[in-house]
Amino acid sequence: MAYRVGIDTGGTFTDLIAFDDARRHLIIAKRPSTPSAPQKAVFDALERSGIAAREIDFLILGTTIAINSLHERTGARVLYLTTAGFEDVLFIQRLHRKHHYDLQWIKPDPFCERRDCLGVVERVNKDGEVMIPLTDEALEEVGGAVAARLAEQDGRPAAIAVNLLFSYANPTHERRVADFLAARFPRALVSVSHDVAPIWREYERGLTTVIDAYVKPLVSGFVGEVDRELQRRGVTVPWAIMKSNGGNMLAASAESQPVQVLLSGLAGGMIAGKYFGERVGSRNVISLDMGGTSTDVGVVGDGEFGYTTEYQVEWGLPVAAPFVDLTTIGAGGGSIGWIDNGGFLKVGPQSAGADPGPACYGRGGAEATVTDANLILGRLDPRYFLGGELPLDPDGAVAAVGVLADRLGAGVEETALSMIDLANENMANAIRLVTVERGLDPREFDLVAFGGAGPLHAADLAEAIGIRRIVVPLHPGLGSAFGAALADLRVDRIWTHGYRSTNLDPSRFDERFNALTASAIRDLREEGFAGEPVVLRSMSMRYLGQNYEQDIPVPPGPITAQSLHEVMRRFDRQHEQFYGYHISGETMEFVHFNVSAIGRTPKVDLPAVAPADEIPRPRAARRVRFKVGGGQSCPIFRRGDLGAGTRLRGPALVEEENSVTLVHPGQDLEVTRDGMLIITGIDTATGPQGAHAGTFRG
Repeated sequence: MAYRVGIDTGGTFTDLIAFDDARRHLIIAKRPSTPSAPQKAVFDALERSGIAAREIDFLILGTTIAINSLHERTGARVLYLTTAGFEDVLFIQRLHRKHHYDLQWIKPDPFCERRDCLGVVERVNKDGEVMIPLTDEALEEVGGAVAARLAEQDGRPAAIAVNLLFSYANPTHERRVADFLAARFPRALVSVSHDVAPIWREYERGLTTVIDAYVKPLVSGFVGEVDRELQRRGVTVPWAIMKSNGGNMLAASAESQPVQVLLSGLAGGMIAGKYFGERVGSRNVISLDMGGTSTDVGVVGDGEFGYTTEYQVEWGLPVAAPFVDLTTIGAGGGSIGWIDNGGFLKVGPQSAGADPGPACYGRGGAEATVTDANLILGRLDPRYFLGGELPLDPDGAVAAVGVLADRLGAGVEETALSMIDLANENMANAIRLVTVERGLDPREFDLVAFGGAGPLHAADLAEAIGIRRIVVPLHPGLGSAFGAALADLRVDRIWTHGYRSTNLDPSRFDERFNALTASAIRDLREEGFAGEPVVLRSMSMRYLGQNYEQDIPVPPGPITAQSLHEVMRRFDRQHEQFYGYHISGETMEFVHFNVSAIGRTPKVDLPAVAPADEIPRPRAARRVRFKVGGGQSCPIFRRGDLGAGTRLRGPALVEEENSVTLVHPGQDLEVTRDGMLIITGIDTATGPQGAHAGTFRG
């Protein structure tokens, strides 16, 4: 037996899924996360799976520790070294503000202190020409300043970020600074911008380098602890970490560039959404991954998910790195209900997390959460949560929601239903953000719902958005872990240099693409891929005078005048599609050269489910409160009892160890050959804009 193991460490639960292709055999495990020591939950899940060390063929880990560290601001103290005179760039940031007319808004802190921003006497211009040489005296001066700062102990680990002006055009000075720091401070962790983000735009490049340094001690420590424990347990095969771009990289590489794994756990969900959509013949998919802490929403269009080179940690704090294009909101089973100063009910983004968790967990949590509301409405079985491993306390849920109900002057059940409505509307708005607001019609997409809470809320969301079909995959509570196990190896390369269409040299373009491709494939080989890689190329382009670029695919083969002409025509067409116009004959700028080398991994062939030989009988029935129709008697089925071809008419609840699927009255459920659930018959009368739930006030 040889298992490919995918593990996802989330804010509330840590999930494991492993499959043996030869036997078409799946193993799953789910354990509460351990935020103070995330590696502990990883090994709890491995122990629960029962997989022996010798049976592990490859292990891929998705983790949220880096992004959580940014959100919670628990990273390292960062010393920022930049060209003298530019020490304030991280604090000046951009001229735009979150709210145009809010004079009280304060720009967010850029993960370092102003006094830790140190100038280096040197200068390179935009063409890479040295204007002010970097001298030994300048290095010694900055070395003394760094030594003085490092001597100031504040209880946090320290790291150094180096971002010199125009280092993407000529990194010579940055390399000298990095070599000097390595010799002078051999134990210091150093991030340099020409490795982390070799792009123009000084602020974005500098902030990305700071963030890389900010999370580097945490990620390095986590990887080291996991690696040591794996070796202690006899696991000697290579293991990898999910990257934000939907690929994976060997764990040792993640230690050197942790910014690449910022959205590690989130990207796995997108991969799973795409895969399960393909299993039911859908190339247009909206993936909904609703867990205990947050909900991640992404779009797969025509069989491909989008990519972006920027992610906002907070408004005004962009990270310039390759990311799968998705959006995340603070809406999950642990999202807390609260009442604002105006007396209005709100839900999230605060979360009860894994510890203490919702009030119904009985672990000391006292605030009402979405999970408590679902329990009160009859949508969860208190004796079968996590397959019965975590019995829920209905009285605790009623007490917590009752506090809100008393303040609102409403009933407990009414308040619980309002909490669900508000959480659903928050998620519906996230779906609108990635569809309607981008010119996409969600009625042309299927909703793939997973995460522990996704299938429970999917029908409400589909009705609000106008989606006609819902897909609930196998083991939906472990979707991100499944995606991690499916992830390809992927290496992205980018090079920035400004060229104009009035003065193009195809041979120069060809030379640069060949160099980027060779570098990407070399790294792919070092990460263990021996097959034939898939190479994707693109250029980031804009009309002269514009501020932002669009990525245009570059056809394979040598770069010629003819192929460049075709790329420019593609840009005109894409600009027309996005903005409604193009400027024929306008000078274009070629800003970034982008190359992705992808090493495909074997895809899973799901085991077939035995066909249904009779109409399944429900295990029980209980009252479930719906938004329309009120409380109704709802039959309860176990998913393992539903054979291929089973058809059910709602209302119905389908329970399994890691999730619950709710079928509303009048909706239809069908089980596919490989065991996935398809829900149709959805009332889409509200259309793609949906019916806004608004807020509830007593």
